[in-house]
Order: sequence, then structure tokens, then C-alpha cells
Amino acid sequence: MADAIRVSAPATSANLGPGFDVLALGLDLWNDVVVTKRPGPLTVTVTGEGAGEIPEDGSNLVCRALASGLGVAELTDLSIECHNRIPLGRGLGASAAATLSGLVAANALAILRWAPTDLVDRAGEIEGHADNAAACVWGGIVAVGPEARTTMFPVPDDLLFVVVSPEQRVSTEVARGALPAGAPYADVSASMANAIGLAVALERGDLEDLAELLVDRLHEPYRAPLVPGIDALRALVGEGGCLGATISGSGPSMLLWCERSEAANVAKRAEQAMVDAGVAASAKVLRVAPGGVRCRWLDGTDTRLAKAVG
Repeated sequence: MADAIRVSAPATSANLGPGFDVLALGLDLWNDVVVTKRPGPLTVTVTGEGAGEIPEDGSNLVCRALASGLGVAELTDLSIECHNRIPLGRGLGASAAATLSGLVAANALAILRWAPTDLVDRAGEIEGHADNAAACVWGGIVAVGPEARTTMFPVPDDLLFVVVSPEQRVSTEVARGALPAGAPYADVSASMANAIGLAVALERGDLEDLAELLVDRLHEPYRAPLVPGIDALRALVGEGGCLGATISGSGPSMLLWCERSEAANVAKRAEQAMVDAGVAASAKVLRVAPGGVRCRWLDGTDTRLAKAVG
């Protein structure tokens, strides 16, 4: 095994409106995990987001993902440092980033030679769905299908995002529990049509129709009550460069799709809209992550995932 490795994994936003459990994108906001091989018992430290509440032992999600590749016994003689920037419980893929960090570290340290599709599949088994995992592995905007089959879409040059995150959290379990057991055929067909239209618009770089194409009828109507200030943020769409609004994953964060030149102004307007709605929240301008999870060894070698998996 190598002596140490640093893994960086991006935040992700899943569903993108009508692409429930299929569409997702990586965001340029990263967690770093440093795994060092040295004699002694397992040690885990967490700094940044989640410090003081994320377990600092073998039950940490990074450790559990590592153990799935290395074996539980191999977690001894490891020091694991988690430097987190992705907020927890906000629908921004913090658990997917932790899972992929552990899997990629195991893959590289033990030379397991898992392909990217293997990593997406394994992370999907741990997470229960593969959309965040695929975006975390590949970056960009993706659609993921059965057996971790992933399609990437081009990111229009003029597209940026404003992530609006309330202080309130929503667990994936609660958000999933808000969904009905089934959906009418009309809702399914309408959301499918919008998802296909969204893919075509991204391919062509057409942003004018995003507001209509981002409308969903499968999950957002049921999760909206869990998202503080959602009506105030949706009211921004169509003005001042705000092209659309989607619930980020299971929420309660919202993803505002923006024209690049107006993104900073949209962020300011979003923060004010949340203040007016009486919701404590932050707004951050982010671009799509240009690539996915990556590794860096102690010697300074920086590699893409493809090299890490051999």
C-alpha cells in the first residue's frame, strides 16, 4: 500500500427538477480526505462542516466505505483526516462525497483497479441511489441508468448556479418519506418529457426554455413543504438572469440556474428574498465541477480517477 493519499470529492445536486434519481451535477465545492498509513490504532478527525457531530471512529461513513474495499481489519494502522466544506443534510451530496472518498482511497491504496462504473455501482449500493455518486465520480452534468451506465452532457458556457441553503436540515429518509407510493401516468410522462427536453437544451446550449423544462411533477410538489422559502426563490425565476429553480436532491437547498453575468446579483436577490421570508439561509455562486473525484499522493502527484483505478 502507498503511505498516504488525499482524495477530493465534489458536492452534487441530484434530480435537477424532472430527472428524479437519474440526473445530477457536480458542484465546485469540495471535501478533502487524507488517509495515512502508519503504525497504531485507527484515528479519525473531522474539521469543517460536521465537526463535533460526525463520528470520529470506524462508524464514520468514509471508514465504512474504506472497509468495503480494504476489509475491516485493514483499518488499523490508518489515520483519516476529513476536511469538510459540503454542508450536511442540505441535499448537496455530503454522504456521496464521503462514500466516494472512502471507496477511491481503498481503490488507490490497495490497487483494487475498480473502474469508475464500479465505483458508481458500489456507492449506489451504499447510498441507495446512484445519481449523486455518478456526478461525484464524473463531475459535470450526468444522467445515470441501470448498472451505473452514465451519460455526460455538455455544460453551457453561460450557465452558473446559485446554491441557497437554509440553516434547517432535511434528512434523505424524511424527504423520501414525503413521496407517494406511486404517481399518475400523466405526471410521469410530463416529467419524462421535460427531462428529455432539458437534456436536449443542455446539448444545444439553449437556456431560454429552462424555466419550463425544469418543472417536475414526481417529487418536487411533495417535497416543497420541507423547503423553507421555496416560493420566494421560485418568484425570482424569469427576472434578472435567473433561469430556473430546482430543489437540490432531497432539499432543503435550492439550486438557482443563472446566466453567468447575473449570478452574483441573483445570489444577492436570493439572500434578500430569504430574509424577507424570515428564513435564515446562505447563497453561494458555484460553477459545475469540471471533473469528478480525484487523488493526490504525498509525493505531489495529482491524478484523475482513471489513473487511480489503473
